[in-house]
Amino acid sequence: MKIIFLFFLLCLPVTSWAVETEELPPMPKGPLLLTSATPEQLSADYWISRLSNPDQPLKTPQELAELNEDSHVMIKDLSDIFQMDLRRPGRPIRDQIELEYNTVKGRILFGSDDQPVPKSIFTNQIQPILQLENVPDRIQMKWGVATRATSVRALPSDVKMLEEIADYEFDQLQFTLIKLWTPVGIYHTSRDGQWYYVQAPYVRGWVHSRDIALFSSRDELRQYVKSGPFLVVMGESTPVFRDPELQRMSQRPSMGTTIPIAERTGNGYVVWMPRRSEEGSVQLQRGYLDPRSDVREGFPPFTQRNIIKQAFKLLGARYGWGGQYNGRDCSGFVQDVFLSMGVDMPRDSRDQAFVGTQLGHFEPMRQGEEKAAAIQGGAPGITLMRMPLHMMLYIGEANGQFFAIHSTWAERISMHSDQKVRINQVVVSDLTLNGKSYLGSLFDRIVSINELN
Repeated sequence: MKIIFLFFLLCLPVTSWAVETEELPPMPKGPLLLTSATPEQLSADYWISRLSNPDQPLKTPQELAELNEDSHVMIKDLSDIFQMDLRRPGRPIRDQIELEYNTVKGRILFGSDDQPVPKSIFTNQIQPILQLENVPDRIQMKWGVATRATSVRALPSDVKMLEEIADYEFDQLQFTLIKLWTPVGIYHTSRDGQWYYVQAPYVRGWVHSRDIALFSSRDELRQYVKSGPFLVVMGESTPVFRDPELQRMSQRPSMGTTIPIAERTGNGYVVWMPRRSEEGSVQLQRGYLDPRSDVREGFPPFTQRNIIKQAFKLLGARYGWGGQYNGRDCSGFVQDVFLSMGVDMPRDSRDQAFVGTQLGHFEPMRQGEEKAAAIQGGAPGITLMRMPLHMMLYIGEANGQFFAIHSTWAERISMHSDQKVRINQVVVSDLTLNGKSYLGSLFDRIVSINELN
């Protein structure tokens, strides 16, 4: 296939199934001072200054590649798109789609109207477009890239489904966002052609076909995905413009996005931006970045200074379950920090806990001494602390307290009820947070600690 280079962006309409436009959930003005944190501790420099050798590379590029290889072997949800079979058995894919459909259908879920989701949505709207009968016995894979950050869903539907009434910020169909230029292998297409069932590097699920541009072969795709010179978005996000005058913004790729370089100029970088043609094939257009953009060519050295600085660039950034509201949940925050450093970080916190070296596994509310010893043995900036449904990045010890930077939705403050105080952003706190609740403090609930070294 001959790639057509374009110099404009096609704006596609949102389908009638799109989620209704919502106001952003309320978020306290940050950055917040929580627990024993002081204003100076809300700076990366405070924690970096306490390190003995923050600029020492902890891993060479080759050692990072080996870490990524080990993670791909150990963690089943990590997938190297360029190592996948070109043809795949269809039965496992058909069974997986059916399993996911039946699992969601079997749950009691609620809609944005606070009413139970009617089973007719499944039988009349979702099941017919799965077209499971048309999954072939042998799938000839197709290959594409995301043309923008786009949601990966459990089912081919934008209908919001909630576990509890009024739990609007936690859509149970939302797996995650994949970033601009994320490569995908395509297993299946919905009957209406509006959805692809895809394998991305760290997630499998349904994405809008309008957000995926197809390449004629995987080899052609490989030419643009980290094979040649590329930029890494190092800031929370950075604007890419459609014109050299930087007047018409195209989109804002988020931290950890990698974008192939088209040209280096005295005024910064020109990059390739993928667009989906009417037929679905990729067409490349030039994008322009302000020379002051927080990007760099290639990944930075894997040092404590660089990692902690990356984490603190997100301080105060919005929380968003599965990437909703252009935010980051706890594992999304950790993933973005380490993607920007060249680590193939999984998306799910349970998988993130298996990257690198295991420092300890614990029972909640127990083994306090062993837990403290494991934290003290971990290096700030590369040590992850996991509890059920939450992940934190350890940044150091001060005044007898362990501190973490993490993205969290709320703090529970009652021993007798589920009363919460909304946080809804990336914060610095010590591990006593939530200690006044029936659930116990962050420290109490840690179940594993691992170090990316």
